Amino acid sequence: MKLIRFIFGFCLIPALLCGCGKEKAMPGGPRPISFNPGISTMTKALKPDDPSILLTVGNQASIFCTRVVEPDSWQVINNRVLQCDEVPDPSTPGNPLSSVWNYNPVEYWEDSGDYYFTGVFPYSSDNISIDNTYYLNVRYLAGSNIDLMVARAYRDASVNTDPVPLEFKHTTSAVRILFGKASDSPSDNYALTSFQLESLNASGTFKVLTRLNTAGIAADPISPSNWTSGAPATLAAWSAESVGDRIAIPHPADYADPDGYLQMGWYYMIPQTLNAETAIRFSIVYNNEDPVETVLNIADRDGIPGADSWIPNCVYNYYITLSHSGLNLTVKATPWDEVQVNTDDVNFEG
Repeated sequence: MKLIRFIFGFCLIPALLCGCGKEKAMPGGPRPISFNPGISTMTKALKPDDPSILLTVGNQASIFCTRVVEPDSWQVINNRVLQCDEVPDPSTPGNPLSSVWNYNPVEYWEDSGDYYFTGVFPYSSDNISIDNTYYLNVRYLAGSNIDLMVARAYRDASVNTDPVPLEFKHTTSAVRILFGKASDSPSDNYALTSFQLESLNASGTFKVLTRLNTAGIAADPISPSNWTSGAPATLAAWSAESVGDRIAIPHPADYADPDGYLQMGWYYMIPQTLNAETAIRFSIVYNNEDPVETVLNIADRDGIPGADSWIPNCVYNYYITLSHSGLNLTVKATPWDEVQVNTDDVNFEG
């Protein structure tokens, strides 16, 4: 089977985690700036569940830090590489979700000032910046299919210089297309021969304010207003090059369980309002007859939740069930729940 290809190529655009080194600062000495990492892990079949997206040795995140003592400000860390060096953390070998992350050179706290931190995963030297109005800007291509995640944190250095917790949030929407057949008869055979997603926003910019205190961050969730998008386009396409490449469509024993379906996805999409042309185009073969192509609009699904728009940090499963009488589409939308998993506090020493 030929792998799905993304028409818009690949582009690293940021999204998730921070944490760091191992040495401890000497008592009374300089206090290194370090991070207490939090990672998002999805535990249900309805959601993406692949910790290696983040927790892989060699993965890199972008980290920013600004210190403000009014009326002055200083860039302490400007898009520095924060790299994953060990999985799991040797101090917690039984926890596969623990890890060790480092950056160089290490920076140190001053005795005063408001510190603002921003983390983006994965790292990019070209597509991430913080402008002079204190907004983070991230350019993103949906065709890269990267789970873009962002964290913001605030710290008053005169009060607390402990490792900084960074709670990362998904900025995109996770979308999956699921094919199943209604009949469990072995004489009813369906196979997928082509598939593509049409008229979806392929590029966009994520923008969010970075200078918020703790209360402000909690009151400023990521929303569709954080995104501006380019023109709609075809994002993904797959076709069977031979009869042997066709994909059999199973009968799910449990219609609510995605594991029983042929799964096309996950796709990390720019949050957007779907338009009248937004569609899934696919072709199906029944019992080795000629392929039949269907263009299925997904913008108007009779009031089904999540049918007319995709929002950040939300998952959309589209269940397409085939039968002799046609097809039935069911949309299930659910929050992309975040579970924070903290390692031990990690400090740096220059």
